[in-house]
Amino acid sequence: MRVWELLELLGKFVIFVCKYGFSKCMRTAVCGLAVMLPLLAWHCWRRRRDGRSADLGFYSWLLLFPAAFTGMSRIFFQRWSIGLQGGIHILGDTWVSGGYFLILLALLGWWLAGKHVLSKKVCKLYCWYAPKMSSHRGTEEWQRCIRRVTDGDRRGLARWYLRRVRVYISDQGISPYCGGIFRPYIVMPDLYLEPMGESGAPGGEQSGRGKEQSCGGGEPGYRDWGLTEQGKTLLCHELLHLKSGHILWINLFALLRIYWWFNPLIYLCEKMLWQDMEKACDEGCLYYAGVSEREYGRLLLAMAARQENMRPAGAATFLRDRDYRSLRNRIGSLRGKCGRRRYRLVHRSLTLGCAALLALGVLTVGATSYPRYTRMPELVLYDEGLRLICNDTPQLREAAQVVDGFLQIDPERMDACLKELEIEGEHVYLSFDTIMKVPGTGGCGNVGMIQLGNYEDIFYLRAETWENDLLEFCLKYLL
Repeated sequence: MRVWELLELLGKFVIFVCKYGFSKCMRTAVCGLAVMLPLLAWHCWRRRRDGRSADLGFYSWLLLFPAAFTGMSRIFFQRWSIGLQGGIHILGDTWVSGGYFLILLALLGWWLAGKHVLSKKVCKLYCWYAPKMSSHRGTEEWQRCIRRVTDGDRRGLARWYLRRVRVYISDQGISPYCGGIFRPYIVMPDLYLEPMGESGAPGGEQSGRGKEQSCGGGEPGYRDWGLTEQGKTLLCHELLHLKSGHILWINLFALLRIYWWFNPLIYLCEKMLWQDMEKACDEGCLYYAGVSEREYGRLLLAMAARQENMRPAGAATFLRDRDYRSLRNRIGSLRGKCGRRRYRLVHRSLTLGCAALLALGVLTVGATSYPRYTRMPELVLYDEGLRLICNDTPQLREAAQVVDGFLQIDPERMDACLKELEIEGEHVYLSFDTIMKVPGTGGCGNVGMIQLGNYEDIFYLRAETWENDLLEFCLKYLL
């Protein structure tokens, strides 16, 4: 019997979590919409202008993250939002809140499964380079690419991070892609590798045996192979993804998209985020890889003709799709190349400026939000029929006080208060220490049933049981 009571208690708590979580999600969606619409309008205007830095477009979408934390913000509990709050509560009281979380969990499970499958697939590929692997003929070219990408890195953090990257080789005609936050990796197709001779130069007689004869057991022998000129450019593109922290942000944005899955604009924002991210790396390749706009545009078209579309979960690809408009937009954005020194200065300024703006948004949300929970000091008096008769008046506050979680009644002042209110009956109810999450949402307070004429006879309705303690703890620290 006790098991069924526990299950019933957990069921009630899950229902409350769904309703509260759905209400909070709707509030954040309103603020997110207020950020999305100006960003989308600005992005559409910006696409018509040439010579604009792609980094600015990428970092601007990160302003949506502070909006996702505004569920406790005070701006949603003003007079103008009363109608909105009422509509949210109506939806939350139906099966809609439960359906929202079911779909959210299904999307989250699908995304995590995709990341797991991709991780298993990458581990089965041939490892061409790893930090603890012995050097081979292509290692020098790999180190040279890292030095190019990290040129100007004074503290050496980017170079230290990129040296931990593992490079895998695939024998399939796929687009290069990279992933991993703590264990970064890059997957390159073998189309952009070539045999190297004894001196390290491409093509020598010693390396003409082919991949099949370089390693035993039929395993491709890519250790004697080096990068082609196009392969160096592609590798530079993927290194820029890792250096700029794009993998972290696209994973966080994927979680944001799952959180706001019902909003169609979030999918459009994610698509534009991907486009700006790829443009930013395209722009960086022109400076770090030393290729011209025409050569890089030809590489994009060649990749579009050979490789299939790829959308790996949590990874960044060189060619995500072969849509004509997307390719034309990427190639068109290659125009207006500035000097290398100016590029580094603009890139560093945009990074620091957007980071400061993002931090300011987070601080603003924190300053305008309610605490995780608030223990209300108000005393509320009810009659025998549980009708509200007095809400924290000065007379009631003088007649009753809360000390260490218990009521202390002043008989004379309580008599005067009840006489003024014309209370009749055998007892009254006095609630206190109510926990509030946000206005209109809370619970887990205590209520004392006070016997009229004998104010020392107080029966507390809240039982001191572990079930109530558990519910109170969960309510306090529920996000």
